[in-house]
Amino acid sequence: MICYLFPETSYFFFSDSVPKLLYYAHIPTIVISLLLGFYVYWKGRDQLLNRIFFAILLMVSMWATVNIITWTNIHSDIVLFFWSFFSLILGLIAILCIYFVYVFLEKKDITPKLKFIFFTLLAPVILLAPTSFNIKGFNITDCDAFKFEWLPFKLYYSFLGVVAMIWILILLIRKYRVSMPDFRKQIILMGVGIESFMFIFFIMIFLASYFTQIGVLQDSSLEMYGMFGMVIFTFFMTVLIVRFQTFHVRLFGAQALVIGLVILIGSKLFTAEVGASRTITFVTLGFVSFFGYFLIKSVKKEIETRERIQRLADELEIASHTLHEANEGQKNLIHIMNHQIKGYLAVGRNIFAELATGDYGQVAEEAKPLLTKGFDEMTDGVEYVQSVLRGESAKSGTLPFDMKPMNLKPVIEGLISKQKDVAEKKGLSFESTVADGKYTIIGDALQLDEAFKNLFTNAIKYNTPNGSIKVTLSETDGKILFTIKDTGIGISEEDQKNLFKPGGMGKNSIKYNTDAAGYGLAFVKPVIEAHKDGKIWYETEVGKGTTFFVELPVEPVHV
Repeated sequence: MICYLFPETSYFFFSDSVPKLLYYAHIPTIVISLLLGFYVYWKGRDQLLNRIFFAILLMVSMWATVNIITWTNIHSDIVLFFWSFFSLILGLIAILCIYFVYVFLEKKDITPKLKFIFFTLLAPVILLAPTSFNIKGFNITDCDAFKFEWLPFKLYYSFLGVVAMIWILILLIRKYRVSMPDFRKQIILMGVGIESFMFIFFIMIFLASYFTQIGVLQDSSLEMYGMFGMVIFTFFMTVLIVRFQTFHVRLFGAQALVIGLVILIGSKLFTAEVGASRTITFVTLGFVSFFGYFLIKSVKKEIETRERIQRLADELEIASHTLHEANEGQKNLIHIMNHQIKGYLAVGRNIFAELATGDYGQVAEEAKPLLTKGFDEMTDGVEYVQSVLRGESAKSGTLPFDMKPMNLKPVIEGLISKQKDVAEKKGLSFESTVADGKYTIIGDALQLDEAFKNLFTNAIKYNTPNGSIKVTLSETDGKILFTIKDTGIGISEEDQKNLFKPGGMGKNSIKYNTDAAGYGLAFVKPVIEAHKDGKIWYETEVGKGTTFFVELPVEPVHV
């Protein structure tokens, strides 16, 4: 059956009886979509995201081709055959867009469960597209199909696009909130591009069909303007492809794409009708030229930036190799300190201790102070080496912990008892307050004892002559708070930057403690923080003293 009132088409779909806008809106879209789709697919056909993007552009090209054929052809069998594909293609575009955004955001394929949901949503369209629920017959007078006989089917595949837009918007917003700034830029580009395309494309198709059906419009030519959403989509996707994936190939691709778009759209000025068609041509050409210029410019700038980053990365790799060698040397030194130097010092200390006992004969009174001095010096030497080793172990994360239920109160009270004598021998006043409370924690008693001992030692060594030390231990609302306040030299602003770093002893501290290794607080901080929610901080004023605070959570355990 042929529509005898309409002229036969040339080359299958060229006709003078249809609006020129049909060709202007559809042919450039088909060409651009296929070129961009094949380009992206060819550059990364092993990537799922590229394949889905190609599938979307292929579906859009198919829809545009089918639309041209149904608008221009006068053979009823051809029109009815191609018309049955409309709903299926629209449904596939909607689902593929959701799929595309999922893979773009998560960098991986979706779950089988989600694929099943997608298939379930498409099933009614697949099953009913070739039936009378979609197309009832053909009107030879109007050369048009009796379409949308069943309203629920019409609404279903039309609103698949609306559902896809809402779904995608939710996905983009959720991912944006938890993403880094650089990826947020990509999410914005993706969101603007795909939402603009889907809104213009699906809304125009639905409105054109609806207004034509109720008699507001003479025909559904309004749907042709929906294809301009594809220009926006291809532009924003090109920005993503060019700016965030490849290097020099990207620049060539961007230039080729933009130049191709400009030539393709500009050529339509010679065929577009005076009026709306030519106006749209000018607007589209201006849009593509303006943003294409800035796209290429930004890509060149990014390439230069990334080349600089690559040079820096190469330099960093060289520096990293040098640092690795230095670290290996440092590890060897630590190994020597642990197994050799500490051993020598320990042996020397034991010799002085044995000589002081008198088991090897009576020692002259004049020599006894020397033996005591030697023993003390060797003891300090062993303690010095151990402090360095502990600090390095804490820094590298190799410090072993034996976490068990324990009571912190006896640990602090034991230190108070021992360190009070040391402080008073130095002429310092020592005051302590241990309040009643629950002090049970999950912790390493040995490492905590060393950590708190370090705070006591610092308060004593870096105090002023005739100064004071005040220690408190309290528990409130499940939080244990330890404080130790001294009237010492304080910590300068310059020294505070390196206070908890290995070797981070301050300039003034050396004046008061020439044996300082700078590893004490570098050991204390990771030990405290290794305990659940453990915190350490301080308040200081140069020349007036420092207060260290340690907070640990109470654990309801039996010890």
